[in-house]
Amino acid sequence: MKKLNQYRAGLFMVLHYREIRSEIRPLMRKHNFAGVLQAIVNHLRTLREEGNIDKICRHIRFLGRIYARGNHYVKYILENLFIRSLRGLERTSTNTEWGTIQQHLPLMFLSIYAEQKKGHVII
Repeated sequence: MKKLNQYRAGLFMVLHYREIRSEIRPLMRKHNFAGVLQAIVNHLRTLREEGNIDKICRHIRFLGRIYARGNHYVKYILENLFIRSLRGLERTSTNTEWGTIQQHLPLMFLSIYAEQKKGHVII
């Protein structure tokens, strides 16, 4: 199966993230995949403030599927932008909310997150 490059992954994200589609499209036109991920991280923070944990879990599972099918660059950006942002999400969440989010994290995200948290790895 063909790996997802940043453009194809971004197109899937435009389709999945309906609420911020108007923010993602211009970033995709400029081939700014990191900007797209930052918009998604900001959206997840907003959902956390609203207490919409189910939607956060659904979006994280979707990003896990993108990660699994992504090429090296897509994985690198997800690890360095999205997975690092989980630390901030953990800080702002209650223990119950974070426990729910953690249960829905793909295993590969959990292991990368644990490594980054343990060693404060800067890639």
